[in-house]
Amino acid sequence: MYMARVEYVLRGNWIRDGAGVKLYRVFGGIDLAELTDPFLLLDHFGSRYPHEYLMGFPWHPHRGIETVTYLLKGEVKHADSTGVEGVIRSGDVQWMTAGSGIFHEEMPRPERIQRGDVVEEDPEVSGFQLWVNLPRRRKMADPSYKNIRREALPRLRTDEGAEVVLIAGRLYEPGTGVVAGPASDLHTPVVYMDVRLASGSTFEFEAKDGYTVLAYVHGGRISLNGRSIGVGEFAIFDREGGPIRAEGEGRFLLLSGRPLGEPIAWRGPIVMNTWDEIWQAFRELKEGTFIKKKASVDDYW
Repeated sequence: MYMARVEYVLRGNWIRDGAGVKLYRVFGGIDLAELTDPFLLLDHFGSRYPHEYLMGFPWHPHRGIETVTYLLKGEVKHADSTGVEGVIRSGDVQWMTAGSGIFHEEMPRPERIQRGDVVEEDPEVSGFQLWVNLPRRRKMADPSYKNIRREALPRLRTDEGAEVVLIAGRLYEPGTGVVAGPASDLHTPVVYMDVRLASGSTFEFEAKDGYTVLAYVHGGRISLNGRSIGVGEFAIFDREGGPIRAEGEGRFLLLSGRPLGEPIAWRGPIVMNTWDEIWQAFRELKEGTFIKKKASVDDYW
C-alpha cells in the first residue's frame, strides 16, 4: 500500500513581529507558499516572560486572508476599528475572515485566575496564529469572526489512544461516529487538528490525493510514516495522498487543504492575486477607504 511520503522536514526561525513580540515563525513567506498552499504562515507565539509579548500586535490591516488564532494558554485582547472587541482565552479559537478588510489589534496578556476573592496572574502565554489564503473569488468577501470557546471544540479519543482537539475538518470517534469541527462553512475548506500522543498510542489520517498536508511538532518527538520529527520541526508531505501514521510521545498540529494554485501578491499583512490589488489596498489605507463593511460575529459556546 502506498503511504503518504514526508517530502521535506524544515525548521522555522525566531523573529520579532508586531511591536517587538518574540515568536517562532514555523513557516511563512512567498518562498514556501507554493509548497504550503493554501496555508501562508504559521506562528508559534508566547513566552513565560511578559516583557517578550506584552507589546503585542498594535493596529494593523488585513485583506485577502483568514487568520486563525488558537490559544493554548493565556489571554489575547482584540479589537477592530469598527468597534468589534473581545478576549480570547486558554483553549479558545478565533477564526477571522479579513476578506475585503479588517483593521485591528491583538494584545497578548497573562491569564487572570480568580481564586476566592483574589485575582492571580499566570505569566505564561502560548498559542498559534495560522494564515489561510482566500481564493480569488473570495478575496473581497465580507469580513467576519468565528469566536469558538474551548467548550465548543470537540476533544476526541481514537481507538489507538490519540487525543485530538478538532478545530476544522472531520474525524471518526469510536462510539460516537464522525465528528465535525466547529469551524465549518469556510471560504477555504481545510483540516486543522491538535493531536496528542502518549507512549504507545498512534494516530492515523488519510491524506487526500492532490492535497497539501503539513504537520508541526510542538511537543515531544513524533514518527510520521517512519520519519522522526522533533520539537520545532514541521513536515511537508507529498500530494499523492495515502495513509499517514503518527507514533511516539508528543503533540503536533495537523493541517490539510486543497491548494488554490493561484498567483500570490503579498506585502506585509495583505495577500492578493496581483500587485495592482496590493497597491490599491495601500492607497485605500492612505485615503481612509480601506474598510468596506463591519465584520459579522458568530460565537460558539
